[in-house]
Amino acid sequence: MSAYTLNKMLREINRDPGSRERYFENAEAYAADYELSAEERSAFLSRDIGALYRLGAHGLILRPFTLLQQMPEPEYLRLIRE
Repeated sequence: MSAYTLNKMLREINRDPGSRERYFENAEAYAADYELSAEERSAFLSRDIGALYRLGAHGLILRPFTLLQQMPEPEYLRLIRE
């Protein structure tokens, strides 16, 4: 329920191979380990990058997360600017 928790979760996916594997296997189960608001959880599970950014996900953590999703930079920039 804080930007800190959201950023911590995304950072762990970005940096830790085990976390990344768990996320790609079952994102919903992975998110259940974190105290996220309903809005944060929904944005995370739907990979709504614009919403994650508005909810406090830091760009330097969010961009590597989008690279794992194979999102091109122009698309990422468009989503965070909307």
